[in-house]
Parts: sequence; structure tokens; C-alpha cells
Amino acid sequence: MPIRDPDPPLLLEELLDPIQAFALQHYLVAHGIACRLPEQPLRSALGEIPFLEVPARLYLEHPAQLDAARALIRRFRQRPSGVRGVVWTCVRCGERHEPEFGQCWQCGSLRA
Repeated sequence: MPIRDPDPPLLLEELLDPIQAFALQHYLVAHGIACRLPEQPLRSALGEIPFLEVPARLYLEHPAQLDAARALIRRFRQRPSGVRGVVWTCVRCGERHEPEFGQCWQCGSLRA
């Protein structure tokens, strides 16, 4: 008899914008929410169906995290578009970086 997964993945979101789906997945994972975009590698093989008409399906690995995931999705959607912040200087080597970078390209140190 096959072993059944006690908590199968739960469909969390369907997004038409693949870049937005990818960004949301990484945002959730960075905040400790296990999720995946299983058909991501197949999007380029859709053939005659325009890829923007096929939603990317984001699945939540642990349904017990649903409330936390929904709260993070709300926060993700309320953030201002574009990169905000200030130019920062690496404390290790003194290299200056734009706000969107979290790691120094010169020495590899993380932004403080």
C-alpha cells in the first residue's frame, strides 16, 4: 500500500505574471514559508499558448502555514513598486552599492 502524504501541497495562488510569481515565491521562502512553482520549467514549452495566458501556480508545502502565507502575501502586495532605499557602503572594503544590492560585489560581504 502506498504511503500517503498527510498534508499534500495546497494551491496558494495563480498568477499570470511569471516574474511576479517567481518574486512572490522567493519572498515567501525568505520568510520561512515552504512553497513551490512546479511547472516553472515547462512555461517555455507551451508552444502556441501565449505564456501570459497560462497561470503560474504557487503551492504551499505545509497547509498549516496558510495564515502566515496569506499575511505575507498581503504585505508583499502593499509594498511600493521599485527599489527604495539609499546607496550603501560596504563596511569591509568601502565599495558603494545601489539599494537593491544586498551583497558587496567587490568582497562578497553582506549588507550590514
